[in-house]
Amino acid sequence: MRKSRQIAEKRGRMAEKIVALRLRLNGWKTLKSRYRCPYGEIDLIMQKPSKLLFVEVKYTSQASDDELEKVLPQARQQRRIYDTAQHFLSKYPELSQVEMQLVIALVRPYGRIQFIGGHFFDMM
Repeated sequence: MRKSRQIAEKRGRMAEKIVALRLRLNGWKTLKSRYRCPYGEIDLIMQKPSKLLFVEVKYTSQASDDELEKVLPQARQQRRIYDTAQHFLSKYPELSQVEMQLVIALVRPYGRIQFIGGHFFDMM
């Protein structure tokens, strides 16, 4: 693995840990971290009573929103995330009856987190 890829992987994992901690501090329970299936991966799947949260974590060194579209999932990745969420729900059908939301957690330098909902998640 190239050094730049290793650094990106390390930052991504750290961003996922920061987001998971923040959500746990707000009452969410981690169901799955890095849930993988043949369709793809979802970074975090969190739960509160009667609520399920699918989280795609993105780390960016950009401090402003000017370049935001570059880090947000594009159509192909959106489809993979959606299909992966559906696969998860097929494995845990009892969870398909709760309120669900998919969000992007944008992590910036110094651990600043911005949660973005409604980007493409009207599919569910």
